Amino acid sequence: MTNLRGGLTRQGPRMPRAFAAAAILALIVAAPAFAELPGDVPDKVRIGLGGMAAETYTDAGLGSTTSGIGASVNFEDIFNLPESKDVGRFEVNWHYNKRQFLDLGYFELNRSGSRILQQDVNWGDFIFQASGKVTARFESNFPYAAWRYSFLDLPQVRISGSAGIDYLTIEAGLSANGNVTDQSGTPIPGDVEETISVSAPVPQTGLQIDWALTKRLAILMYIRQIYISHLAGINGGIGETAFRLQWWYSRHAGISGGLDKESIDLKSYESGDTKARFRYEVRGFSFYLNLAF
Repeated sequence: MTNLRGGLTRQGPRMPRAFAAAAILALIVAAPAFAELPGDVPDKVRIGLGGMAAETYTDAGLGSTTSGIGASVNFEDIFNLPESKDVGRFEVNWHYNKRQFLDLGYFELNRSGSRILQQDVNWGDFIFQASGKVTARFESNFPYAAWRYSFLDLPQVRISGSAGIDYLTIEAGLSANGNVTDQSGTPIPGDVEETISVSAPVPQTGLQIDWALTKRLAILMYIRQIYISHLAGINGGIGETAFRLQWWYSRHAGISGGLDKESIDLKSYESGDTKARFRYEVRGFSFYLNLAF
């Protein structure tokens, strides 16, 4: 068994840096002087449930440590996996003393698709041949937990750093019945399935900014990033970013929306004699229902 995951190169919805900086500056300047955190909304425990209307990109290569990795396979283009997909996320933030927080969350994306191949696909020990029907499957979920400390805690703005763990779980595979050979060209009868999977705890650091615009309107921005070098067979980078506008329409309930992105670029992954490469990214417009206690 083997598995994959990665990062995106296609252009999805994103805000140019200069425009984003100007927009943030304008909001800060325009923010009323009375705006303070947490406003009149409690922030002992905050819960968010929602996700993204996302564009995804996934490409992978699977081989062995002796033969190397073949050409990358684009799952969206070759196997008809939907590029646009609703993605689910759950978040909990516990503000347990003045400057310290515990952040918990869960992210999930599962997709599958079938297509009559227009070209041969080299995947692991097998060659899935053109004109054969192949099913591709991609599943991922990432629970995480992080401790966060507010090193700048002003009435209107809070800047905090975090350190935590993502438990990375990804599985990708191809399956077919017929039109499959081994690497030497010998036909393989019956059902054939080749799967690669990664499951490992991954450390992650981050930076978050909370900015009060009014008593019930705020901006949330964060970036979480890590580069891993040969940890649990993984060599590559993992990143998460978000820019959201939060509106609390009552003391205990609100909504938020903006842009979120999840990306992974595993330049190499080794497990036994299996070697893989994986690039994966999900980005899109996000929407959340929020509760505060």
